[in-house]
Formats: sequence, C-alpha cells, structure tokens
Amino acid sequence: MLNHPIDQLWTQVQGELKRKLGAQAYEIWIRPIQVSQASGEQVHLRVPNRYYRDWVQANYARDLESELEVAMGRHVTVEFEVAAAPDPDEDGSLDGELAPASEAREALQVGHQIPGIAPDKTFENFVVGACNQFAHAAAIAVAESPGEPQYNPLFIYGSTGLGKTHLLHAIGNMTRQQDPAAHVLYVTAEQFTNEMISAIRYHRMPEFRDKYRKHPTILLMDDVQFLSGKDRTQEELFHTFEWLKERGRQIVFTADVLPREIKMFEPRLRTRCEGGMLADTQPPDMETMMAILRQKAEDLGLPIPDELAEYVSARVRGNIRELEGVLNRLKALTRFHNELLDVEFARRHLGSVLAEEPNRPTADSVVQSVASFYNIKITDLKGQRRLKQLVRPRHVAMYLVRKYTELSFPEIGRAFGNRDHATVQHACKKIKTELQKDVDLRTAVQALERNLAG
Repeated sequence: MLNHPIDQLWTQVQGELKRKLGAQAYEIWIRPIQVSQASGEQVHLRVPNRYYRDWVQANYARDLESELEVAMGRHVTVEFEVAAAPDPDEDGSLDGELAPASEAREALQVGHQIPGIAPDKTFENFVVGACNQFAHAAAIAVAESPGEPQYNPLFIYGSTGLGKTHLLHAIGNMTRQQDPAAHVLYVTAEQFTNEMISAIRYHRMPEFRDKYRKHPTILLMDDVQFLSGKDRTQEELFHTFEWLKERGRQIVFTADVLPREIKMFEPRLRTRCEGGMLADTQPPDMETMMAILRQKAEDLGLPIPDELAEYVSARVRGNIRELEGVLNRLKALTRFHNELLDVEFARRHLGSVLAEEPNRPTADSVVQSVASFYNIKITDLKGQRRLKQLVRPRHVAMYLVRKYTELSFPEIGRAFGNRDHATVQHACKKIKTELQKDVDLRTAVQALERNLAG
C-alpha cells in the first residue's frame, strides 16, 4: 500500500496530465493507471494488460516521467507492470502476462456463464489500437459502472468484422465477474424480433416483456441495423428501452452504421440512441492488425513467422473475422500436410482465400477521392484559397496522403501548392486529434479509406 504523500502526488500528476493531454486521452489511457511502488528514482505503474502497456509506453511515457519529476522534485524513471489476471497458473505465478484463453474460460465458473456470450471474449484479449481505443474505453466504463447516464445507451458502430461483438461479450463477462448477481442479457436484433413474433403468435407477450424489462441489469443487443423497417419490433424495443433507462439499467447496442444511417429506423429510437454515447470501430492499421493476428494465433497455439504475419495482415484488409478464418484454416492445413508454415505454404494453400496485396494509394488518387467525396475541384483542393468549405477537405487530403503514402511532409506540401512542411504537419495533427471527438469527420474519413482500399 502506498503512503499518503505518494497518493497525493499521483493525484496531482493525473490532474496535470488531464489538462495537458485532454479529457478524452486522459480517460482512456491515464485514469486506469495505478502507482504500485515508488522508491528512489523508480516509479512502478500498473496497467491493465500488455497491449495497454505497449501503447502507453510508446505514446505517454515521456509525459508521465516529466510530470512525476516535477511533482517529486527529482529525476524519475517509469517502469510499467501488467496487472495480474484473476486466476494464477498452477505454481501461483503470472509473470505479468495474460492467462491463455483456456484459463479465461475456466475463470467463469459453471453456472455463471451467460447464454450467448463466449467466455473467452474478454477485454484482456481484445487488442487495442487507434482504430478502436475509444470504443474499448467506453465499453470498459460501462462494464465497471453500468447505468451511468453518460454511457447509457452505448452505441458501438463500424463495419463487419472489426470487434463490435467481442466488445459486447467482454462487457458481459466483466460485468458478471464484478457482480455475480448481475443479470446480463445478450441477444441479437434478429433473435429479439423472432422471439417477439413467437410471443405474439402464442399470446405470451407478458412473459416476453418480463424477460427484457424486469430481469436484466444490462441489455446487450447486437446488429441493431437488422430492425430496419420492422415497425412493430422497433416499437416494442422503444418501450423496452424506456423501461430500462428509467430504472438505471444499462443498454448497449451495436450496428454496422450510425443510428441516423439505419434506414426506416423509428425517429424516437434513433434519437434515444444518439442521446447516449456513440463509439466507432475502424479498420485497424497494419501494426494493430499484426498485433491482433499474434494474439489470435497465440490463442490457437499457432506459431506465426514474422514474414507470414506481414503477408496475411496485408491481405485480410482489416477484417478481423476474416483473419480468424484464415488462422483457423492455416492451423488445420499445417496439421493435414505436416509442412513448414511459411509464406510459400500460405500462397500454395490459401491463394484463393487471400487476395493479392492491394496497390497502395498514391497522392493523386487520394486527392481525386477527397475532391470527389466533398464535391469540390481538385484545383481548389490543392490551391491557396482558405474558404471554410475547402480547408477541412484539404486537411483531410493531407492527412490521408501522409497515412497511405511514403511522401515526407515537405513533399506533401509541394503537392498542395508549395506549402511548407509545418503547414502539412499542423493539418495532419489537427485531423488526427479531431477524429477522436468529431463523429461526422470519422464517418467521412472511414468512407474515404474504404474507397481508397477499393
């Protein structure tokens, strides 16, 4: 247990970092950190998992050390340690690493499993990257404190195969682990619809309503876009939503798109969803995709050489579900053929499954795509006029050129009317920051990235 002065210093450091980094980055990456030990020049910080550790170490270690040095009045070196998983292994040690998926399954005792929820889909084995960090943080906040108005409802959206269902299952598992008495109800929108139809047919609506209103502590509903055009089901869900919300029960929905983009979605239900917390999942970048691949390969007990990991990650085009299918097939194929697992093996046996590596976008293709998306002329996008309707598209184009090409800041500046590199740096940093809080901008950039990916 840390002594009181260190606790006070850490509170001071957290306050400074919140002011310096902004409330959103603080809530996601700094608030969950705990000081486990402070002696001499070393401060040990405990973080939830190794992926969290890697991100904080790469992005915030210097900020943490600087603020700790100011607060403590001496040179400080930060050491990160991973919080122990709930169940130790047989010899009682954890070595700061995650328990295997099989142990995670055993952690949920028989009788405590939640119908429809996979016990091995937890926050511990969800790989966090820039593409999903806000959705991940919001999901943890819901699991830790169900029913908080700020996160109720939580609406997670994004293309298929990007981890939305994993987050739903993780919320359910963590909620039950924290409170074994909690009633977690997981259902897909299609199941909800079919159950309601059956209840109407057999005159069992009271039982149906009791199931979805009286009992749940938290309602997790997947694929809400399935309700498009189903007026009677939407009306029933609206009243269920109101019942639960008024009583402080937590509601979490997932969908492929934003509430306003679901066709024939009842306005009352849409506005209720938009009145909560919207969190998106985006296609992972190459580094995050490789981290996901390694996590899932580890869960399967499948050793993946670096070259093969890069080969597969570049070809599944950001779809995590597709990645799982490829890994499962690779594991089965290696057992069947008893051959060395390498790129050549994957080419021979997965040639019809793995597409050839897509051509990387060029600066010209990015500019053309952005100009078309915003319905402006390419000459205006690359020109010097600073009209409001041109500045953001221009910044978005610079950001995407930087992300998808090998061009340097000065080279990008020359491509946009001979602007200096500082202007391009500012544009890229501005878009990267605004993507964290501007839902409309995130939606636009995601659409542009899908276009660029073909």
